[in-house]
Formats: sequence, structure tokens, C-alpha cells
Amino acid sequence: MTDTTRADSREMIAVHDMFRREFSASPGLVENVAPGDEEHAAVVVDHLAFVSRLLHAHHGAEDALLWPKLEQRAPEDTGTLLTMMRDDHEEIDKRLNAVTSAAAAWRTAADAKCRQELLLALHELLPALDRHLTAEESGALQLIDAHLSADEWAQVGHHGLAELPPEAHVLLFGMLLHDLDPELYELVKRTVPADVFDVVSVAGPQEYARHLRLLQGTA
Repeated sequence: MTDTTRADSREMIAVHDMFRREFSASPGLVENVAPGDEEHAAVVVDHLAFVSRLLHAHHGAEDALLWPKLEQRAPEDTGTLLTMMRDDHEEIDKRLNAVTSAAAAWRTAADAKCRQELLLALHELLPALDRHLTAEESGALQLIDAHLSADEWAQVGHHGLAELPPEAHVLLFGMLLHDLDPELYELVKRTVPADVFDVVSVAGPQEYARHLRLLQGTA
């Protein structure tokens, strides 16, 4: 590493907490849609697609830029962990695909049968996702801080952002900053250019509040 400033991987906890909150709330959002209300169902399905895309981007960045570096620099410490992380990503991808398929059917019909199938797919995803996020936090964060520079860690985040269209960034930051621990808020703030943060720290929460009203059918 040419940069002597070490990574500070606590930012990952903020990202993980966002995923926990959004996916855990999803079954309730689905249950809140009245049978036959295709317009409301479409809003919820679009939300599921958005958070699923965020998760895919997050895992893709890890697969491309994080695990290979840890494997190269600390092979004796990472073998079992990285095998588990990669296997988890494959399992979660399969469960996300099941959610996507069930959501597409529900969007078309918005009936009780399709809703139940979507709820089942979500309930099968949630424990697998939580196990993975918890294992990553307990096993990977110290390794990231020990073996990656701050610049290399920033590249992982930038890789994930690059997978999203620019117009999605405001909502993403609204989700990320929502109810965020003040210490983590300051950490996220330091990772974003000041002029950009000045915008997304205001527009993001506003967009997320609007988004929640639509999801809950109260807009």
C-alpha cells in the first residue's frame, strides 16, 4: 500500500443497518397493500427493486475490490471467512432473485396468492441476509482496517455507487442517513466531498420522507 492512512470500515455498519431496516420493513409494506391495488403494489415493488439493486452493487464491489485484496494480503487469516462471504453472496443472490420473481407476479395481479408468495420469499431472504451482515461485521472489519488503505477502501464504495444511476444517489443517501448514529453520520460525511454532502444531506432525507409516504400509501 502506498497510502499509509488506514481504512476505517465502520462506514460498512451504516450501510448494513440501512439494508437491515429496509428489508426488515418490506413484509409490512407488502401486507399494507390492499388486494387489487396494483398502483400501490407497483410502488412497493419498485422499492424492493431499488434496495435489491443497492445490495447487488454493495456485494459486487466487495467481490471485485475487497475480497481479492484481503485474500492476497492476509491469506492465513481470510481463507475460511472469504469462502463463507462468497457462498453467502451466492445464496443471497438466489433469494433476491426469488423475491424479484415473486414481486413481478404480484405487481401484475396484486392478489392475495401472489402477495403470500412474495412474503414467503422475503421471509426466506431475511435470516440469510442478517446472518451474512453480522458475520461480515464480526469477521471482516478488522481485516479491512488492517490491510487496506483509506484510498482503497474508498474505491470499494465508489465502485458500488458507479453501479447506480446518478438520480438514485439522493434517495440512497436519504436511506443511509436516516436515524444514523451521530458518530457514523460524521464518518459518512467525511467520505463524501463537502459540496456533494451539503446537497444530499438535505435533499436525501426529504426524498426519503417522500418515498416513505408513497410506500405507506399516505402521499
